[in-house]
Amino acid sequence: MLVSLLVLAAPAGAREWFVSTTGSDAGDGSRARPFRTIGHVLAPGNYLVEAGDTVTLLAPPGNRTYHECDVRLRVRLDLRSEPGARAHIHCDIARGSDTVVVQVDPTASGSRIGNLELSGGSVYGVMMQTNWYQGGPDSEHGASDVVLEDLLIRDTGRDGIKITPKSDNVTIRRVEIRNTGARYLPGTPIEMMNADGIDNVNGSGMVVEDSWIHDVATTGLYFKGGAADVLVQRNRIENAGVAGILVGFDTSPEYLDPSVNPEWHESLRGVVRNNVVRGTGYSGIGLYAARDALVANNTIIDAGRRGHAALYFGVAFQDREPHAGRPPSVNPRIVNNLVVGSQQCVEIRHAPDMGGLPALRGPAGLDHNAYGDGCRFIDERPGAKAAGSPHAFARWRALSGEDAHSGAAAYLVDASGRLRPGSPAPGAGVAVPGLQDDVTGSPRVGVAGIGAYHLAGGVPAAMPPAGPPASAPDGAPAPDVVPATGDPAEADARPLAMPAWWPGSAWAWFALALLLCALVALGGVLSLLHRRNVLGWLLPWLRQDWRAPVPEGRTRHLLFCFVDHYEPGWGAPGLARERARVARWRQELPVLCEGHRDADGRPPVHSFFFPGDEYRAEHVDALVELCRMGLGEIEIHLHHHDDTEATLRRKLADFAGILASRHDALPRDPATGQPRWSFIHGDWALDNSHPGGGHCGVDNELTVLREEGCYADFTFPAAPDPCQPRTINRIYRATDDPHAPKSHDSGERVRVGGPAGGDLMIIQGPLGLRWRSRKFGLIPRIENGDIRAVAPPDRDRIDAWVRTGIHVEGRPEWTFVKIHTHGAEDADMDTLLGRPMDEAFAYLESEYNDGIRWKLHYVSAREMYNIVRAAEDGLAGDPGQWRDYCVPRPGYSEGASNADASAASAETGATKPRRASAVLP
Repeated sequence: MLVSLLVLAAPAGAREWFVSTTGSDAGDGSRARPFRTIGHVLAPGNYLVEAGDTVTLLAPPGNRTYHECDVRLRVRLDLRSEPGARAHIHCDIARGSDTVVVQVDPTASGSRIGNLELSGGSVYGVMMQTNWYQGGPDSEHGASDVVLEDLLIRDTGRDGIKITPKSDNVTIRRVEIRNTGARYLPGTPIEMMNADGIDNVNGSGMVVEDSWIHDVATTGLYFKGGAADVLVQRNRIENAGVAGILVGFDTSPEYLDPSVNPEWHESLRGVVRNNVVRGTGYSGIGLYAARDALVANNTIIDAGRRGHAALYFGVAFQDREPHAGRPPSVNPRIVNNLVVGSQQCVEIRHAPDMGGLPALRGPAGLDHNAYGDGCRFIDERPGAKAAGSPHAFARWRALSGEDAHSGAAAYLVDASGRLRPGSPAPGAGVAVPGLQDDVTGSPRVGVAGIGAYHLAGGVPAAMPPAGPPASAPDGAPAPDVVPATGDPAEADARPLAMPAWWPGSAWAWFALALLLCALVALGGVLSLLHRRNVLGWLLPWLRQDWRAPVPEGRTRHLLFCFVDHYEPGWGAPGLARERARVARWRQELPVLCEGHRDADGRPPVHSFFFPGDEYRAEHVDALVELCRMGLGEIEIHLHHHDDTEATLRRKLADFAGILASRHDALPRDPATGQPRWSFIHGDWALDNSHPGGGHCGVDNELTVLREEGCYADFTFPAAPDPCQPRTINRIYRATDDPHAPKSHDSGERVRVGGPAGGDLMIIQGPLGLRWRSRKFGLIPRIENGDIRAVAPPDRDRIDAWVRTGIHVEGRPEWTFVKIHTHGAEDADMDTLLGRPMDEAFAYLESEYNDGIRWKLHYVSAREMYNIVRAAEDGLAGDPGQWRDYCVPRPGYSEGASNADASAASAETGATKPRRASAVLP
């Protein structure tokens, strides 16, 4: 339906654009004069592509690779190679901690991406983006009705394909995905990795067919989070570190939609049929909180090497949140499957946690399956008919009532998963609605067979021969023959040969085991620290040398500043959604602040760092109204890429001029008239600091900022992003090296009586480790002052921010706490404008505002800078009196926003012509 509507709405003259590695962005996009970069033709500011257009990537011989990241489809497009060739888009993993190769926005629903090779991306190869959030309007959705076909996706940092909530009806066909998890160091423990072939969270209607997913770090593919009506058929899943195919899994509750899935099932009506799954660390095919799943005619080989079983029922804990459902799987049908070479064929888990969580309610629906000899069957559910020790097949069938028409034998399969001639015949299967072909696409004729390959009547001798087996020693199977096994320990009973000096005692073995465990644990920790970019700032944090004692009896002052990377256009949601986001802040921030006051009788104040690259006059006008109420101030935020000094200066000067003149939202220097402002860099990449060189491009950015009117930067902390500087928990002045990036990696600490030198003051928020919030219950999470729905401002965090003790050297009684958020993201607004933030303000006012030990001061970014400058100049006493010390408050006059109504209208995008020049280049 969505695709049909989009087709009807498409312009009549859909155009084909050409891009070539030998082209030029000064071209016109024709075949004769192609563009050079994909980003150029897709950039919204260039007004080129429109819905229904085709972007064709040419692939000159020997020069077919486009080195680009975050290729972003914002309207419905066909992105493809020229027929007969395959272009390659490569995104260097080192270019960022959150890069993708290709991203599809919700506004690009209906797009097709085909015949391309995609590699790299620090997180994903292809990502379906979403605007949906739990509790939001039904109109919000993800990128839907997208077709991915004839692709090679390889060497991705994490997942090959990421599907986000409500990105429905995505079709993935004839796609090869391999070598996921390239961002992880060799030797990283598997539990520390998250790099699946296809990761689908609450995307319904997905079809994955005729694809090959292999050599993936974790799971071949899963669909979870309430994904409904998913079909996975005719695929090969091989060599997966964790699982092959998971029907459901374990999802954080905020990504499920209880309005349509009130029982919190991870999957509904999923169908997995005609697949070959081979070589998995854990389950071959697993079911987690799945309702009405059908698993039919799959061949599973050598599954569960580390644990679990070929067919596995697991428990979904859903973050142990009290409101989540954590249901068991119910009403599965698991038939006609062939399981070979696995130690455990079936396992049904029961977790004793939270009063007991069974993985399955009712029967398992197992029947007409064929299992290898010696396979074990386990049902951990208390009171189940087959509960207790692992069972051999005959006892399992007798006790459980499952697999009444199933069988067990020493089946042999070749490298493709076909039964070899001479192997025992698995017998006939049972009819399955909709099952018409096998894994090769060949029709199934006659009696239904067992396994992914059709066998008439279950007789393998009728199959074409697969070729002679490789030679092997007498009595041993050929290398491409996988026998059914019992205990794998029996495969080689020879004792391990040890050197002559080995003492051989039990204590020596125990000591060796402890040493090996310690080395593995250390390697895992180091890998995690490296992956989370902690090593650069861990040693400075361990030194804890930014704190200073406060003399006994002296009143301490808490300067609390909340800065916001305020991006109403985040996720390209469309103008209506942007307006709704801004309107909610305009309506609800006054209500939140109404009952809160600091020691000076002032309400909380929010510093809105508005992105110049997303400017709309009407959004800034709404924020100006909050500023007039004393609830906010406006500063400059900017995302920019591959700029020069000249283009950056123009962007900053233009946007600062608009804010100062049209909105009266920035103060001016009384001597020069230049607007004055503070800054937060988009994507954290201040002074071209990203390791891959993305998201900036200007090595002398600190100088440019200062000369264009910036008095302080409020970007950091950025951890775990790689742009995080090694100087932490300080207020300092950085001196620019115009020929090198990241000049702010170090600087001179601001101190009482110190020189006002350097190029730019850096005011940081708290950075450390959250010992009371630990991953896996062991590893502390990073505390970076970011406020989100998943990281609310609780009392422990507030106390930790204060204990960090950021101050101007020589004035330790003035404690500066700067926290940050991305306030326009829908999923976080209930936290930022609701009870969690209300309780945070109440706690600040009760714990840090008694007038004797502490006085609380709510300050804007500008006011915090002024107070820092006052301390630097040797001023003392109550810092509240220095809020306007050197940079005055803007006027926010009511007439300013109407100074140039026609220009404002143009910049809202209401009348932009196709292929016009951008207002802010």
